Amino acid sequence: MRTNNYVVFLLGCMLLLAGKAFAAPGMSEINNELFDKAHLKNIDKPGVLKYQFSKTSFVDGDRTDTINVLVNNLRNTGRADTSFEFFTGQHNRPYQPRLDQRGNSVFVLFLEYDVHEMKRLTGGEWRYFQRLLRWSFAQGASKKQVEVDYNGKKVPAWQYVVQPYAHDPKNARYKLYASKYYIFTLSEEIPGEIYEIRTIVPDGKTWQEGEPILVEEKVTFTGFEPE
Repeated sequence: MRTNNYVVFLLGCMLLLAGKAFAAPGMSEINNELFDKAHLKNIDKPGVLKYQFSKTSFVDGDRTDTINVLVNNLRNTGRADTSFEFFTGQHNRPYQPRLDQRGNSVFVLFLEYDVHEMKRLTGGEWRYFQRLLRWSFAQGASKKQVEVDYNGKKVPAWQYVVQPYAHDPKNARYKLYASKYYIFTLSEEIPGEIYEIRTIVPDGKTWQEGEPILVEEKVTFTGFEPE
């Protein structure tokens, strides 16, 4: 039991720094939108941000799951306390609550999960992949306006795309994942603002919507449930 508590403690310590670990030097737009924005300001009552996770993979097979972000103790400043139900059953990840937050940490937790998946799949070091993600955010992302479904209607959103490993001179060591795409869709019209986090491993060096993929993982907002 002591060992389990120690592991949970280490995870908690790591996650207290996770935002800073993924936030990169520089003031790129995607950096500001993900790490500096007050995503929780449009939530005016305690409740649960609900997300659907789906995975399609020729390596591991397919899986679906859920992620819940519990939002409570709202302040007049727009800050709130958050806690997490990140996956269920054997896949559950014991993330610690994050208190007095402005931002929606669901994307930080997904990225922490993602870099550890990259370690598992490639045999590389998770900190290496984390560092490449950081610098991709600093360098900026491609951006386009899109629409997303919320409460039975289309609402405007912005979509940001980065390929953090594409220009890594060492990416031959993990060639299958070298062209991996990270796609972030945000909208001020939905509670918590993070609509979707999506990763694509294409069947080739480039990819467009509708083209073949090897792996896809995404976390999609499905609604806000007030307490």
